[in-house]
Amino acid sequence: MRIWCKTQVGRYTIKYIHMKKLFYILKIAGLMALSLMSIPGCKRDMLNTPLEKNTGKPGVISNIGIKNESGQATLTYALPSDEDLLYVKAVYEIRPGVKREIVSSYYNNQLTVDGFGSAGEKEIKLYCVNRSETASDPVVVKVNPTKPPIELVYESLKIVPGFGGPNIKFTNDPKAAIIIVPLADTLNNGTWANLDKIYTQSAAGNLTIRGLQSKPIKFGFVVMDRFQNVTDTLIQKLTPYSEIRLDRSKFSPFPLPGDAELAYGTFVKYMWDGNYNQARWPCTFTVESAATPQTITIDLGVTKALSRLVLFPRTEDGTNFYVRGNLKDYEVWGTNNPSANGSYDNWMLLGSKTIVKPSGLPAGTESGEDLAYAQKGWEMEFEPGQPPYRYVRLKCLKNWQNAYFMMITQMEVYGSK
Repeated sequence: MRIWCKTQVGRYTIKYIHMKKLFYILKIAGLMALSLMSIPGCKRDMLNTPLEKNTGKPGVISNIGIKNESGQATLTYALPSDEDLLYVKAVYEIRPGVKREIVSSYYNNQLTVDGFGSAGEKEIKLYCVNRSETASDPVVVKVNPTKPPIELVYESLKIVPGFGGPNIKFTNDPKAAIIIVPLADTLNNGTWANLDKIYTQSAAGNLTIRGLQSKPIKFGFVVMDRFQNVTDTLIQKLTPYSEIRLDRSKFSPFPLPGDAELAYGTFVKYMWDGNYNQARWPCTFTVESAATPQTITIDLGVTKALSRLVLFPRTEDGTNFYVRGNLKDYEVWGTNNPSANGSYDNWMLLGSKTIVKPSGLPAGTESGEDLAYAQKGWEMEFEPGQPPYRYVRLKCLKNWQNAYFMMITQMEVYGSK
């Protein structure tokens, strides 16, 4: 039989293959195809069984050390000498009836048992597991975690009336991921309504829930974590302060000696002209050559107890906000009697803020979350109960270029009715 074959140089030659040889080749090819077809089944079987067969129990860990911490404990240990040891497993209850397992590779000699919803003695069973998934006899140890983060946060809660709702202060020294769940009996009939939950890992917090009427309301607050541990409910009855956005038609620049110079023919009044296009030009833009922190002074036109100030940063390319003259570290000051010489003698610090990108991404990269935060406006909240003021000063300590100039598209100020 003649078979046409293509050579490496592109020409065609004729090769002669005996029919018996051809039959043999086809037979071998068919057997190989059948073998390949059976491989997936073998792989599935292998995935469902241990790689090794060793029914003997591995040894146990020894020389166990315990470090008790907030809501958790870290265990150190010496591993047995089994060559096929795969991992160490801790089995325990984070609260009655709720089991949790923690696994640590044989490359490590420690693991952390976490998720405890209360302090006190807890029993942990530790197993060594080999490559055949055979577990050793358990080694039982007792740990004594200290108060969990949710209890520490709960004990630190301070709730006072705020503008539009309760003002909540707390500390969270472990910087644990916790959730503060606010509740409100707005109808005064014993039915709790959920308010916006507060998710945080910050070491401390000071924030206000808004949108509620200025009338006596019973509030409840619980703290929970990702393990579904929940504290008791802190109940308080408060009357929120009324809050409005101040009438910006009454705002006017109030330049004092030493205040920032405006650049490129721009004006301070652009900050309250109602144009929220954050790619706009012109906007309020101060001189870029300033060598010290810059200040803008504003007359609000009314004397009010101030609750918060919101700044809307500018984007020069439509996508990046954490750049150039947008404020990063800044302060807001208030007074009713501004010093004629431009000093801060008669001024009171209302608040300071450092803008942090929610994503934590490096400079030049901004996530959707970062953009949403900037587009919503960067809000500085003031401490409730401060005296009313008419004049405010915006002081830039550092922008995103590590300089002092400012670029701002809009500003909103909120306070009492």
